[in-house]
Amino acid sequence: MPSPLAALASLPGSVLDRVRDAFGSPRSGAVAVAMLVVVTIGTTVGILALGAVFDATVDQQITVDNPDRPPESTCETFGDDSDSVLADQCDEPKQIEVDAGEELRDAASGYIHYGLLGVPLWWIMFALALHVGALVAGGSGSVGDSFVIAGWAIGVELLRLAVGLAAIWYALSNAAIAGSTFDALTSDIVAAITGATGPLLVASAVGIAIQWVVVVGGLEAEHDLSRGAAAGVATFFAAIALLLAAV
Repeated sequence: MPSPLAALASLPGSVLDRVRDAFGSPRSGAVAVAMLVVVTIGTTVGILALGAVFDATVDQQITVDNPDRPPESTCETFGDDSDSVLADQCDEPKQIEVDAGEELRDAASGYIHYGLLGVPLWWIMFALALHVGALVAGGSGSVGDSFVIAGWAIGVELLRLAVGLAAIWYALSNAAIAGSTFDALTSDIVAAITGATGPLLVASAVGIAIQWVVVVGGLEAEHDLSRGAAAGVATFFAAIALLLAAV
């Protein structure tokens, strides 16, 4: 009977074997496409959820330029002309107070395209980079095989997204947001979120470790690489991802 230490030592290899065998399924391509769709939708919803987090945690009035008032140069020219349609608009105050949480929520909704377009773009770039790495290591798979591996690996991004939203919500819920202007408010929010970089970095490290396992197993199955060569390629990309996460 193997010792507990020996069983623990064999666990990584066993996990890699299971992942490699899973890529041999005829449904692996469908799984990759489904994962891409789920992550794209999940990221888009996550952007909306970030706006909801701002709205729920930032209860502050800030002073902003009145969008209904024409520019000062226009008012100087036409503001005193009673026949001008701009006269009434120029009587509006130059600045007004708005709810910061609502403004941030509306601003976040303007970035939905980052989820709809950004996730597929990341998938394409990662798949192509992964294919080049596999070819350099002596792999024999096709570009389509690399897209399948990247599709499987992208699923972990939902974990990082969920942890990120939770960390931001917690940080802002316990922060003293007191800025009365947009710049001051931004400084307060950035300072609060900076305090949550620890959990975010841990989540990134865990996610990258899972992606490493997926990539190694995928390269073994799809590109017929040895485990050592596959691990080398996966480690190269994992190191880059960790550096980007730490910045």
